[in-house]
Amino acid sequence: MGVLASCSNDDATTPSLPGGEETRTVKTSITRYEGFGQALENDINITDMQACIFEGGKMTQIYTDLTPSKSSFDIRIEKHAGTLYVLANTQEQINLEELKSQNITEEEWLKKCMTMKDNAPVQFYSGSLSLNDMSNSQTVLPVNLKRGFARFDLNLRTAGVASVNSITLKNAAQSGFLFPATPELSSKEVQIKDMTVSFDSPLTTDTPAVLYAYEQPQGSLEISVDVTIDGKPQTLTKVLGCDLKRNTIYTITVRKDVIDVTVEVSFDEWEEGEDTELVPQARLSVQ
Repeated sequence: MGVLASCSNDDATTPSLPGGEETRTVKTSITRYEGFGQALENDINITDMQACIFEGGKMTQIYTDLTPSKSSFDIRIEKHAGTLYVLANTQEQINLEELKSQNITEEEWLKKCMTMKDNAPVQFYSGSLSLNDMSNSQTVLPVNLKRGFARFDLNLRTAGVASVNSITLKNAAQSGFLFPATPELSSKEVQIKDMTVSFDSPLTTDTPAVLYAYEQPQGSLEISVDVTIDGKPQTLTKVLGCDLKRNTIYTITVRKDVIDVTVEVSFDEWEEGEDTELVPQARLSVQ
């Protein structure tokens, strides 16, 4: 059973539901990763959820302190109109009550970003659903949430003994849009900075989730790996020749004298039993 959330709403001229304000259950699921790998426990750690509805470009309803039960929660709406936006793990940076009081427009909303926390991207999720033309009899509102970040896994493919001491993503974006950006928005300049992850104990085996990053378009992104192979320290680098996409797993493969960065499209569920469309695997090598 979902938990009824607190909400705030404005009057509108769109016809209301026959019974007036009614409860609707929002059923959330997290879209599988695009990339070869499995979801990890900390990939799906939901600490908070909130939602809002925009109608005619104006924020008309907000739902805060949502407590999902079995991946769903209840909201009260007067009509099936506008767009429902759902956020997870954003409460520390996105204050819906404040934004509503500022009369934020939908155009401004879609430009909102998450910034870094403790020198790392926030592992947040977002999704939306158009309520327009939805049947009044539909009481379950399905919303697919996507991770707002990319993940890097490490593979070691050396004949000798290799240990990775640190990994650096050079010129990494220091913020990421709440929702997938349009080409115009994605080309907007954002603050960039080198982001380094150092390991207390050098990594000597294949390791998932060694680094997280916000999405950003192709540019000056570069991966640098400090590795010791057969007792010889060296730094291997690789320019990323493609966009860095949210909800995608990239694999850093360390070989004897070079590294490869690849993304393999597969799928990874948040919760078993969800209906998910399957898409054939594909592989993209970043030269």
